Amino acid sequence: MNIHGGKGDRAQRLIQVIQNLPDEIRLRLTLENDEYAYSSEDILEVCHAAQIPMVFDAHHHVIHEQLESYDHPSVALMLAEAQKTWTIPEWQLVHISNGDKSFADPKHSDYIHLMPDCYKTVPWIEVEAKQKELAIAQLRTNWLDSRSIVRC
Repeated sequence: MNIHGGKGDRAQRLIQVIQNLPDEIRLRLTLENDEYAYSSEDILEVCHAAQIPMVFDAHHHVIHEQLESYDHPSVALMLAEAQKTWTIPEWQLVHISNGDKSFADPKHSDYIHLMPDCYKTVPWIEVEAKQKELAIAQLRTNWLDSRSIVRC
């Protein structure tokens, strides 16, 4: 179960709630950074404290931090830090989306036109696009086939 952190300024409460969940729920839970309430660093701290994995969303990160591209060093840094929250790094999941009208538009576009270079090493990528199936097919042709194994 992947959830966003919810309302901001409640990190300690969120940690307490997660820690008090039955293992049957807590062990299936992941948290994701979002573009408004919880930055990547904020949710990373919650994930470490609550001992649950972080799903890094590069699009949410660039919006929250007001970055101009996925090439900003903080994208690769946060991806690497999020991976450390996964007990089995090969299970790391990330999200990708692109803005509809502009790079920083929180509304998802139909397709994925831009990918962070550091996602080339990520084992699991969930595509958030309006035309998800077509976007995945396009990524398989234009991005996946051309990627090389390079560590960020």
